[in-house]
Amino acid sequence: MNKFVLLCLLVVSLNAFVVESSYGMAQQKAKRLEKILMVFLINNSCRECNRELSKLLKSPEITVLIEKKAVFTIVHREQKESYPIEMLFTQEYPTLFFLNASELFVCDALSGEIETSKVESCLEKD
Repeated sequence: MNKFVLLCLLVVSLNAFVVESSYGMAQQKAKRLEKILMVFLINNSCRECNRELSKLLKSPEITVLIEKKAVFTIVHREQKESYPIEMLFTQEYPTLFFLNASELFVCDALSGEIETSKVESCLEKD
């Protein structure tokens, strides 16, 4: 019983959010919930991608904003059939895209070294 309570407290204190497993599922959920769709596009050979993703996930301010205002998904460039490659085109990785329910860009894509202040700014736009 004590382990269960501890686990519940840990989950509540993490400010966790769900990372959707596919672009399609994330898009549908964002549309249904009227939230921003955040697409973190990575390349398998990208060394910086994990570092930038970790930086975002370790920021309490960012995780709280994502939970409240966005649906987050990670997309691999190599899986071209799983996302609209023409719309989310980039040659720099990682790239973070912010889309509204109509799949229009909420703000400019963030590439390379992603500044958390710019992510916050994009998520604050309505």
